[in-house]
Amino acid sequence: MKIILISPAFGERGQKSKGLPVAPPVLEYLAGLTRQFRSDVDIELIDGNKETFDPDILEADLIGFTVLTPQAPWVYRIADRIRARGVQVVLGGIHVSALPDEAILHADAVVVGEAEEVWEGLLKDAEARKLKQFYRGGLPDLVGLPRPVTNLWNTNYIYGYFQTSRGCPHRCTFCSVHKFFGGKVRTRPIDEVIREVAASKWRLLWGIDDNIWGVDFNYTIELYREMSKTLRGKWWFGQGDLVSMDHPRSDELLKYAQGAGLTSVLVGWESNNLLVLEEYKAASKQGRTRRDAIKRIRDHGIDVMLFIVVGGRQDAYEDYDGIRKLCDELKVAAHPVMATPFPGTDLYEMYKPYLIPGLNWDWYDGNRAVFSHDDPRMSVEVREEELVRLRADLLHVPQILNRITKISCKGFPMSHISSWMIQYPLGRAYREFAREHEKTKGLVHGN
Repeated sequence: MKIILISPAFGERGQKSKGLPVAPPVLEYLAGLTRQFRSDVDIELIDGNKETFDPDILEADLIGFTVLTPQAPWVYRIADRIRARGVQVVLGGIHVSALPDEAILHADAVVVGEAEEVWEGLLKDAEARKLKQFYRGGLPDLVGLPRPVTNLWNTNYIYGYFQTSRGCPHRCTFCSVHKFFGGKVRTRPIDEVIREVAASKWRLLWGIDDNIWGVDFNYTIELYREMSKTLRGKWWFGQGDLVSMDHPRSDELLKYAQGAGLTSVLVGWESNNLLVLEEYKAASKQGRTRRDAIKRIRDHGIDVMLFIVVGGRQDAYEDYDGIRKLCDELKVAAHPVMATPFPGTDLYEMYKPYLIPGLNWDWYDGNRAVFSHDDPRMSVEVREEELVRLRADLLHVPQILNRITKISCKGFPMSHISSWMIQYPLGRAYREFAREHEKTKGLVHGN
């Protein structure tokens, strides 16, 4: 039996982009899951961002895609062409889990939720050409997870990755993590995490947990303590909340996190605007003194970047300049994204009356405004233009170098090197995007 797993293209309207510097985690993990019970299956992985392939000549018993919302139109078009030749297609991922009835129109089977409890049965059904329409995975225990298979790509990457938990205790309205992976966080056994990271061929990794320290303090401190004792020559970055810095053991946590190789963290600042924080139900993630929390994280030798959502219906035009001033004041970088009501989120239900009609899912990419705003100063065009300008303004080389000097010497040199490796390519990409945006500003939105 042969299966092909494809990571869909990102980029504008499904066009191929340069891709991410980390291999698509889901596909490597599915390859490992497959080999856990079917060593005889021939597996091929394709990164649609980095590789050119012809869907009309792909041959396999089963071809699978993992789908995020802006990738859905691209996937559906490719899947339809594949199925027209009689090749079976399975779709999985957050988007199709939120909209399985939409996805099944373009697939022989849809995996709703996590794959561990259904993947073996699905492969048996595919081999017999008796696929069911829907396979509904639960929220499995994370003991004994297979290791990702990393040697099947035809492309190169800079970073590896690892996972220690799934789920998120927060309930942000713009996020589907707590609905897709559960509001009760599940954790992996510490010894399994350490063995996996130690065996990884990568020295630079991405911790893909939705919250690297906001899950269980005792577990996380013990994990980082063991990593700091066991692992050498491994450095990583991840994302986390700020409210965890209010915990009485937060300094202990930060000490061991830095010792475990954490060099940089993307923290959920969400917004400066209190009305926006209330709308997003994100105020509980911020803690009592979030500015002080950022300083404390950097004082432990860990760099900080802010995750900020802009352009929502409660946002004001002045908020864009407020973000610039905030970054200048705190000497931190930010990753601003357009407020996007993804299907399956509470925000999607809240914004349904205001969604712009006629837009395909590929417009839901974090770059475009897909809903109306009551303030005439916050038109679709203005919000998109201001996001482009804001991104281009935040990551110039002098700013990056100035920020790096604010990281404690406790993290020297890897936190400082990692900070440059994250900020400089991101800033260059933002400026390239701004130049392309300038060329196409005259186009009508939606064309």
